[in-house]
Amino acid sequence: MEQRVDIVIVGARVAGASLAILLGQMGKRVLLIDKASFPSDTLSTHHLSHVHYLEKLGVREEVESTGLRKINRMRTYVGDSFVEGPRDFYTIIPKRSHLDDVLLTKACSNEGVELLESCTVKDLITDEQRVIGVEAVDKTGETKRIHASLVVGADGRHSFIAENVQAGKYGFHSPQRPVFYGYYHGIEPLTEPTTEIFLNEGRIGFLFPMEPGIDCLGLEVHSEEFKEMVKNSHKFKEIYQSFYGMEKRLQRASLQGKIVGTPGVPNFFREPAGEGWALIGDAAHSKDPSTGLGINDAFMQSFLLAEAIQKHDEGRSWDHVMAEFKQKRDEQLEPGYRLTLDYIQSMRPWSRDEKALFQAMAANPMVWNKIVPHLPDLLKEHSSSLPELYGSVEWEAKNFGFGRNENTFIE
Repeated sequence: MEQRVDIVIVGARVAGASLAILLGQMGKRVLLIDKASFPSDTLSTHHLSHVHYLEKLGVREEVESTGLRKINRMRTYVGDSFVEGPRDFYTIIPKRSHLDDVLLTKACSNEGVELLESCTVKDLITDEQRVIGVEAVDKTGETKRIHASLVVGADGRHSFIAENVQAGKYGFHSPQRPVFYGYYHGIEPLTEPTTEIFLNEGRIGFLFPMEPGIDCLGLEVHSEEFKEMVKNSHKFKEIYQSFYGMEKRLQRASLQGKIVGTPGVPNFFREPAGEGWALIGDAAHSKDPSTGLGINDAFMQSFLLAEAIQKHDEGRSWDHVMAEFKQKRDEQLEPGYRLTLDYIQSMRPWSRDEKALFQAMAANPMVWNKIVPHLPDLLKEHSSSLPELYGSVEWEAKNFGFGRNENTFIE
């Protein structure tokens, strides 16, 4: 079977589906291809802090329609003590089966957008050095040859498209730590919906409130613990019960489905475009999930690529708009990449003295009375090799009034 469209997108989840929405609104004929059927789940960070992307895509209300809790606070535990504060805007934690399905429904509401699910791309169609389409096999075994002006790989970190166009990697760091997560019903909640991060014995625990009564629990563990976690299904809950307050809060909780995980996530950038092809999402950029940026990064790349395609349609050369696309992409992704790698590579068990002093300080208001005026300088000094850390804190602090002249007022 032969078919011709403007753009083929291989991979129909967050990156691919959001790009299809934008291209459909531009009047493009788009074919989305995915080996999965929908709705279905996929390994994910879940953390969606840049809700404005949903607004721009016209799907925010639909994504939030399941009753997702709006999370306005974050709490970080060190041993038996914690610090907590508000965030400048709310975060939501949707199940990927729901989020991806909403995006796909919106994409396919455009007349020119079509979805082929349960369909696997087997080969690229090329004309000398240029990609001009794909060859795919559907669930009935029928082979389809689809010709297009552009093939976009949004097919994950093990991207078939990236492999076949031999997209170069740079900034590579091997997987750092195994990651596991599961959905639980009935965890005793805090008073307000709060993202909770547990830093304990060199592990990281994540508690993400989803819909009322449903939470996503995640764990990053030591590399040597991966096999034991896979063999012993009780190990996940056992570790979580060791975190402050969680033994009691988990007493009436029940796991829904299975604990899923991976031995680790590779960290890299890929060259994002070439003759007749482009990459977005995890196919183009992957990093450890500890900072929860994956979904937001995928949306950002889709908007940048749609903008570049629009500029090409207006007459600018493909090479020029793709060079600009890469520059903008890397400028926006590199700070988060460096922060993530620094965070995960410096993670270790706290010494007994470090933990004891933190617990004593956390409970002493006189300590905070002395420290708070010096916090900006302390952070600058101890993150001098990573200025993005202070920059990210200052940027968020401005939303709480940082830097405003306290003596000015309006009559």
